[in-house]
Amino acid sequence: MLKLQLAKDLRKNILRGHPWVYKEALKPFRSEAVGLCQLLDNKGKPLGWGLHSPRSPLAVRVLSTENKPPNINTYTHRLQSALRSRNSILPAETNAFRLLNGEGDNLPGLICDIYNRLGVVQFDGPECMEFWQQQSLWDWMLANLPVETLFLKPRARDEGEGQILGAPHSGDTVLIRENGVVFEVNFREGQKTGFFLDQRDNRQYVKTLARGRRVLNLFSYTGGFSIYAGLGDAQHVTSVDIAQTAIDMAKLNWRHNKLPDAKHNGICADIFDFVKTVKDKWDLVIVDPPSMTHSEKTKSTAMKSYMDLFTKTFQLVQEEQHICLSSCSSHIQFDDFFEIINESLSQARKTAKILRVSGQGADHPYPHYCPEMRYLKFVHMQLN
Repeated sequence: MLKLQLAKDLRKNILRGHPWVYKEALKPFRSEAVGLCQLLDNKGKPLGWGLHSPRSPLAVRVLSTENKPPNINTYTHRLQSALRSRNSILPAETNAFRLLNGEGDNLPGLICDIYNRLGVVQFDGPECMEFWQQQSLWDWMLANLPVETLFLKPRARDEGEGQILGAPHSGDTVLIRENGVVFEVNFREGQKTGFFLDQRDNRQYVKTLARGRRVLNLFSYTGGFSIYAGLGDAQHVTSVDIAQTAIDMAKLNWRHNKLPDAKHNGICADIFDFVKTVKDKWDLVIVDPPSMTHSEKTKSTAMKSYMDLFTKTFQLVQEEQHICLSSCSSHIQFDDFFEIINESLSQARKTAKILRVSGQGADHPYPHYCPEMRYLKFVHMQLN
């Protein structure tokens, strides 16, 4: 078995629960082997076991700090623990949730979202896919999870078309309920696993803000925040997204919830152009862009993009009305996000009061010693 030794004294960090070891923290080695490895501390003493990814800067994902290597029983025990956790926290009338959140459930690199009776599995890179497919977890999942079908979904189109396991599923969409709200999710072609489940609590919160207000939802995707606003008795909702397929799905989801067509407008447009040219103003604006950076190298550019976007968007909010800003970029920390907000307000010559700060839902846990995985930021403000 491959043994990798730390070049730095990270023993305490790992024993406290940090799940990652980057390549520069390891002593030089040569191996292209993907899979289980033994991790030694900088003094050569056994420290734990990890998943080795030779082609990634994140070289080792810690699987265990026990004396014995983990095995299928270890992993199924963690699956059972994740299922018990979700059963204890899910709101009523909800059959769509994240069951497995990688390192947050001690199953690094493995994601599973449940959509009604279908589970969508994704891997954080091809090496994680190769490792977890060797563990034969799928039979256990189909036998013990509330699903009939699993779809193993690649993260990129060049990784293949995906694989259906269990019962066949007709078509590429599935109907779900979230807090009693109905959505149609395209699990095969949709972004990520098909729907952004991490915003569930924030969508429910927006519902409480919407009554009587004209609402603008930027980067609306398939209408998550829009539908909740409509159900919250918004006066009118405008959804804007660059993809016509997303706008079409938002309109479909609006109808799934028996909302009147006259109270919703879907616009296909580049949001960065839209905020520069539109002359209207709204009472509640929601800005939930996709991740603008996937590395530290592009972080400063991403922060400038956020600032430009938010500065323009503040001009679309009626006086003394509300705006909700969000970021899912893991390299943008909460302190960074508040710096972006403060600078954007300054450039827009506005001031505001913060009414709520939140993040991802409880079905997206992260290790207490790894705040880097607290990626979702959601801030509700009222302009002065």
